[in-house]
Amino acid sequence: MSNSVTVKICGEEFKLITENSIEYTQAVGMHVNAEMQKMLSTRMGRMDAAIMAALNIADDLFKVRLTDEQLRAQIKSALDAEASAKAEANAFKRENLSLQKKLEKAEKALSKAEKSLQKAQKPDTDTASALPLDEAAMADIVEKSKRPRKTRKAKAEAVKVEAVEEVAVEAPEAETEPAPEVEAEAAPEVEAETEAEEVTETAAEGE
Repeated sequence: MSNSVTVKICGEEFKLITENSIEYTQAVGMHVNAEMQKMLSTRMGRMDAAIMAALNIADDLFKVRLTDEQLRAQIKSALDAEASAKAEANAFKRENLSLQKKLEKAEKALSKAEKSLQKAQKPDTDTASALPLDEAAMADIVEKSKRPRKTRKAKAEAVKVEAVEEVAVEAPEAETEPAPEVEAEAAPEVEAETEAEEVTETAAEGE
């Protein structure tokens, strides 16, 4: 929708048809009028004042455009940096997930190895029951370890001596006790011989 706007510059009115709003168009007219009044205050003609005002306005426009371009470049650089940062963050997330999975696998393997080691190092029931020793038992073991050990030959000689002593002690009893039994057994044989002789003599007489 077109708007008809009247602006006043250097005491003269100008009718404008514009697509912009009335307020905006009047603000533009006031800015041009201010620039014209500034140039006219230096005692220059209206033509020169108009040219100088136009140059000042164009200078402001170029500065704004340059600033706008710089801002756009900064915004683009910031967006690129943000995109790069997001890409790096995503890469870090993927790497973190991969490391977490590897860590979980390593922890599981370590736990399994520890269980296997504990199972391998677990003592048997008999061995475990024999392991705990009190101080007295430990002292006895140490004392025995300090005693001189007998050689096989010395042990054999000691056993031989003990056997000889036992035989020497038991020998007298073996000699004295069987005597009455021998006499008791020998007596019937003598009597049997005497009876045989008597029978022989009787038989001879009978003949």
